[in-house]
Amino acid sequence: MFKTTHKNKYVFYLILNVFLSIPSFAQIDIAGKWKTNDIVGYTDVAEYSLIKEKEPNFGRRLTFRLDGTFLCDESIQCLNGCFIFTSGTYALVDNDHIHMIVENVRFVGLDCGRQKSHKEDIIRDLGIFYIYKEGDSIRLIPSNAVLQDDKDKMLYIKMFDSFDKEWKSYDYVWEKTDGDKPEEIIKDCVDHRKSVVLSNYKIVFSKDLGYGKVFLLREKENFHYIIYNYHDKKVSLAYPKNKS
Repeated sequence: MFKTTHKNKYVFYLILNVFLSIPSFAQIDIAGKWKTNDIVGYTDVAEYSLIKEKEPNFGRRLTFRLDGTFLCDESIQCLNGCFIFTSGTYALVDNDHIHMIVENVRFVGLDCGRQKSHKEDIIRDLGIFYIYKEGDSIRLIPSNAVLQDDKDKMLYIKMFDSFDKEWKSYDYVWEKTDGDKPEEIIKDCVDHRKSVVLSNYKIVFSKDLGYGKVFLLREKENFHYIIYNYHDKKVSLAYPKNKS
């Protein structure tokens, strides 16, 4: 049943693309060559970062053609090692989303034996990505095609980036926890300043940041960070030092 539903979704997106492709190209300007660090469909990454190519690039690049196909390749300087190229089709769902499918993979080099054995894992439907524009660059982020969800996710990512830079400027009051699931861990967290009712908040995002797993809690437009130290099994709210 999953395969049937998935196929129907793809047919819908292709039909939708027929009506949207011409204006979408003009608005989003995704066609052309982009510099990238990752081979689309092969590298296991959370998102793809692309920078518009303004001059010949001797690294990896992703080319979106006007006929709805794409090619991800890189310059070959020697045959040692293994170079992997992927290609396939894409459809602009709307001006903020793109749907990509890897339909072929090619291996070039003297050391591609192991990589070739995983060919069937590379050729697949990659799903829908949110196109987040930043000047001459874009970020392709896995999406459910709901724009508000994408905007919220980008807000959370930026908040995490900011927190990661400033986490040492917060105060922490640690509590022991035996919880394994996020909800159990958060339940053992205590607000020692008695200013936050944690039961009113829900976890909207989480990420491992090296020094611990960080949860972002939200109630309407109010946010709080909670850090879980998985080595010592303890949890704490992050308290800004400039607040009492």
